[in-house]
Amino acid sequence: MDSAAEALAPLLAQLVNYERSRPDRRLWDLATMRRHLAATPAPRPAVQVGGSKGKGTTCAFLAGLTQAAGLHAGCYSSPHVTTLLERIQIDGGDIPLAELEPILRRLLARPVATDERQLTFFEAMTLAAAEWFVQRRVDLTIWEVGLGGRHDATTALPVDAAIVTTIELEHTDVLGDTIAQIAGEKAPVVRDGGVGFTGASGEALAVIGAHARASGARLCVLGEHFGMRSVQWSAAGARGRLWLPDGRALPFLLPGAAAFELPALALAAAAFAHLLPDATLQLDPAPRPQLPCRFEVRAEPDGEVLVLDGAHTEQSLRAVAAELQRRWPGRRPAVLFGSATGKRWREALSALLPVADSFVVTELSGTTSEDPAAIAGFLARAGARSEVASDVASALRMLRSRPGPRLVVGSFYLAGQVRQLVAASVPDRPR
Repeated sequence: MDSAAEALAPLLAQLVNYERSRPDRRLWDLATMRRHLAATPAPRPAVQVGGSKGKGTTCAFLAGLTQAAGLHAGCYSSPHVTTLLERIQIDGGDIPLAELEPILRRLLARPVATDERQLTFFEAMTLAAAEWFVQRRVDLTIWEVGLGGRHDATTALPVDAAIVTTIELEHTDVLGDTIAQIAGEKAPVVRDGGVGFTGASGEALAVIGAHARASGARLCVLGEHFGMRSVQWSAAGARGRLWLPDGRALPFLLPGAAAFELPALALAAAAFAHLLPDATLQLDPAPRPQLPCRFEVRAEPDGEVLVLDGAHTEQSLRAVAAELQRRWPGRRPAVLFGSATGKRWREALSALLPVADSFVVTELSGTTSEDPAAIAGFLARAGARSEVASDVASALRMLRSRPGPRLVVGSFYLAGQVRQLVAASVPDRPR
């Protein structure tokens, strides 16, 4: 259980939490945030990070680069894995409950006009983060988009640069059911007259580029204006040269790197060089963030490995599958899978079917969940071996009865629950 959420329950109960209720259409806008921001100063300099996947990793690299330069980074992210306090961090440390509670209490005490709505959970946490970062005088604030971009609460905040990582088909019930529509919803994080950095390609890049031109923004594209060259892999990690929009080409070493982390590092480094031009850019070695449930590898009691990852889209799960094969060639993972309602789980599983040995499917707790029996039926029709578990604890026991590597994917809710169970049962350690 999240003790912070329990302590804040009387306050949180006043807030609508769309992360848990998962509406099938947008029920919010930026008007409420803008009204509150008139009384809540926003920290600067700041960067907003949007996109379909890689947002959290890019944010973590930005925070790590800031700390490596001897500066202080405030980072606002979602979802959380263990405690909601994780969403608001300075230099990797969670906001103390004793500091978050009075901020939330003051926010909810503000009068609400009859024609205005109350804050949502995400809006309240965003405003609380802004106030705390100003109080602590951070050197760089990093805002991770929660959903979409055009109407996300973080888009109401002033920023000095924006990042759009990649674009995939996700949240189609709210954002649209084509790449172009989703890119159109995410592109507005690049502000009028501002600077944007993106790892998008194809149709998505065309949409983002058109938005940048129409808004008078400068857009820097991964592979065109900055990127990585001569990448070599060894036991030490990934080594190569990273070139920046300002023309510099710097050597980099990312210890223990996963292949899908390299675009995030490139995006973070390019944005860092723009936002903090006088700060030292530490790339050799680059600070590698240890993010929970982002290809988190843990040693198992029987000598196998357990990989926890919140990936749930087809593209992100293809990246996970590729990394599994790179690290453990010739071995087929046993997979524990669960999906929140409304996700494209069939497409996601298609990325794992060619490499997986077997599946365990279970229901999520903490959010609405797809029917595990329906998922298992889909897997059976695809010729895959699968079992349904009644709960996450039973699912973990089933997974551990199978040879590894063992993979938990499909939802941050699922990966986070397994992480807590593992930590409570044995003294597992990251590997």
